[in-house]
Amino acid sequence: MSTELPLHDFANRFDALLAHQGPPALFTVDADGELRLSPDRTRDTLEHVGDDPMPMRWCHLLVRDQATGWVQYILATSPDIIPHIGGCEVREVASQQEAQRQLDALGPLPLAPTPWHTPDA
Repeated sequence: MSTELPLHDFANRFDALLAHQGPPALFTVDADGELRLSPDRTRDTLEHVGDDPMPMRWCHLLVRDQATGWVQYILATSPDIIPHIGGCEVREVASQQEAQRQLDALGPLPLAPTPWHTPDA
């Protein structure tokens, strides 16, 4: 593998390295529009995952906060951590660009006031 990592989507080399080679993690978009490790959210999520090795695969997610309806883009680097993202409804989309398109469609403040999933009766 090349030591040159694409940095255009990441806040810095540390975040890019973690996303490409590190343990499974969650990355959110910072105020500059760049992906940055979300350490607290990653730590909280990984506490609910077993000790078995997890496959590495980038998963582009739209995550809706159940309390507020606020929707954000999150990059997960393993599909195994997705079910453990707490307090949210999660949709996987094909790409970061598709996630941004859907966020833009929600307006300047990306809110989805109606829950995405109906709880089982």
